Amino acid sequence: MIVILIVFALLSSFLCSLILNKQHAAVLMVVLASSQMHAQSQNVIHAILFVAVLHFFYVFLSTRQNKSFLLILLLPIAYILAIFFIQPYKINIYHYLGYLTALFILAWVMLLEWDSKKIAYFLTAYGSYLILTGFLEKALTNAIRVGQAALTVATAYAVVLVVTWTIWIIIVFLSKMHSKKTILLGTFLVFLAIIFSGTRMGLLGIFFGLGLCTLSAVFIESKKFSIIKTVAYSLGIIIALSLLSVIVWNLLPNDLLIKKTFSSLIAGKLDASNMGRVLMWYYAINVFEQNMLLGIGAGNFPEKYKLFLQSMNVYENVGINTHAHNIFLVVLSEHGIIGFLTLGTFVFLCLLQPFLYFLKNRQSPVFYALFSGFIVIAILGLVDAIPMHMPTTGFAAWFLGTCASFGTRRV
Repeated sequence: MIVILIVFALLSSFLCSLILNKQHAAVLMVVLASSQMHAQSQNVIHAILFVAVLHFFYVFLSTRQNKSFLLILLLPIAYILAIFFIQPYKINIYHYLGYLTALFILAWVMLLEWDSKKIAYFLTAYGSYLILTGFLEKALTNAIRVGQAALTVATAYAVVLVVTWTIWIIIVFLSKMHSKKTILLGTFLVFLAIIFSGTRMGLLGIFFGLGLCTLSAVFIESKKFSIIKTVAYSLGIIIALSLLSVIVWNLLPNDLLIKKTFSSLIAGKLDASNMGRVLMWYYAINVFEQNMLLGIGAGNFPEKYKLFLQSMNVYENVGINTHAHNIFLVVLSEHGIIGFLTLGTFVFLCLLQPFLYFLKNRQSPVFYALFSGFIVIAILGLVDAIPMHMPTTGFAAWFLGTCASFGTRRV
């Protein structure tokens, strides 16, 4: 069934791109298909990489562009080629092919024009897909944690959903695209999906998203306020959201998985999930200290972590997607300082483009939305590896590609 859906999405992308000339809808189809990528799905990676390459070159060759900004893509490409040439460790080729697939999706997205409406429409469709699959999974299987059907892991599902919602709510609220009832309905559905996912980070993400949305509104209107008023409004928003969070939390049933695990965390207890993260962080730091320059290579962490657990006589069944549960430690342990600086520079250059756009369009909500989405990713990345987790790289490619698109100018 999954294979059929992937094939349908990829064929639909060709229909949208080559026949209907709806590139943004084609991007959505490919991003949806990429949510099923993982190192063991070689045929899926091959298919999505092939489709992404075709779409990229179709847009690149069929439209007149200022292609100078594409030189930035040489940075990660040069890094991947250097790793394959030097081969400093065992190379899990499909991890790198997955990253290359995301890079072509990013390059394709970067060549398209993205304004507030197109971003909002994309996020509405993508978020609706995540919510619908989560609800169907709950209804059909009564799963304790939903999200595996959409992004293979419940945590990835919750984090990507809350980032999608954060960008969406800031754009539609500040642009007044939808009524307040529609925005509240969308927010409620996201909240419900997060509850079903059982992911604590998802709840924190909603709190951060609401705070960033209201702060963005204050900053846009700050020309009308004095500095004291702006600070007062900001503090009032934070206090109000904190009180609202406490009220909602107390209204949740005590038997919910997400409330049980969160209560354990608040009480300072190390449950199995928390202890697992602490061990992974410890080992990732140790790995980085021993392989500071180039790391141990993408996808090599699970195998080495299993050996580490065996050496401590606490061996457990570690899934194939095991990682350091911290985006910064993931990059440092697997790619070392060189990989960290390469990726950091690339992300910075992509994020710089909407900021430069913001300097000329200070009332536009686009910068506030994209920057807020990045903040949520960075904060939640402290306790997980999204978006380096392969099924989420397609969404990350769309996000960074959209940011970078503000630096490509038509000639």
